[in-house]
Amino acid sequence: MSLIQKLAEFTKSKANDGLFVLPESYGEGYIKSFNFGSQMNMMINQCEFKEEMTISRAGGNSRKDEITFSFRNLFQQDKAQENAGFVLKRNAAIPSVQVSAGDVDIEVFIPAKTKVNTIVITIHMDLLRSWITDKKENKFLNTITLRDKPYLYDQIISNEIQQVATKIALVNEEEQLSHFYLKLKAEEMVYLFLADLSKREFITTYPLNSVDVKAMYAIKDALFADLSIPPDLTNLALLSNMSESKMNKLFKQIFGNSIYNYYQVLRMNEAAYLIREEKLSVSETGYRLGFSNLSHFSRIFEKHIGMKPKKYSAVPVS
Repeated sequence: MSLIQKLAEFTKSKANDGLFVLPESYGEGYIKSFNFGSQMNMMINQCEFKEEMTISRAGGNSRKDEITFSFRNLFQQDKAQENAGFVLKRNAAIPSVQVSAGDVDIEVFIPAKTKVNTIVITIHMDLLRSWITDKKENKFLNTITLRDKPYLYDQIISNEIQQVATKIALVNEEEQLSHFYLKLKAEEMVYLFLADLSKREFITTYPLNSVDVKAMYAIKDALFADLSIPPDLTNLALLSNMSESKMNKLFKQIFGNSIYNYYQVLRMNEAAYLIREEKLSVSETGYRLGFSNLSHFSRIFEKHIGMKPKKYSAVPVS
């Protein structure tokens, strides 16, 4: 059963032509599905629920040949420009994309009064294989398309992917060839993600189950909760209810980085936002994120962002 069908059944309402509008009594927003043939579809989800929700996707043999790309925390509705559609705005959570096998159980907890902004693209493995004709060895693509066990990978979204997502969100479906355009953009998002994923220098295939996956996302949330405090691996291992060794292996497998390095990526992305969008000074930003030595902050920022924070603050916003 699709997400649209589940929500329509839960709210005792109907979906029309792949469009489900959330009843006012449950919240606001919509979910729209697009069918690009028997082997590919896309769903745009823009909702805010009044009560907390847990949405589950059960894996199984019926889905084993599907690959799901879930692009999360992309954009939100700008109420002042509802007639114009949707624009990319800052979200509390880090924009990321998750790719998983269809036979992996996924559970997503959505707090009350929290924007849900996702584009979910599902592709049959045969179709993805037909796109990738390069015979050069690529361990990640082989894992995805020629796998023998469940997998799940998560990657922070690039600005390029966010720009494509914005184009998808702003499409006028009344225009000619809009469906064709959306299909091309969906394919572009998948390509950009796979290009980023293939840059990972390592690959492990530690066995996955739904409990461990849930624990890894709890660790990610804990890192993001307070970016001024470095991660305490002992406490995180207790949170995940596993050994530090297993926790580190699983986290690196899913997120492509060690826990501390991933924390630093989140920290520097937040620093870039505070400097560019909130107009905080370099010193204010550094101190807010837990740096007592501003020279050290400047070096770390340059390593992740590509330029020193003072120079970054002077670059015009596009």
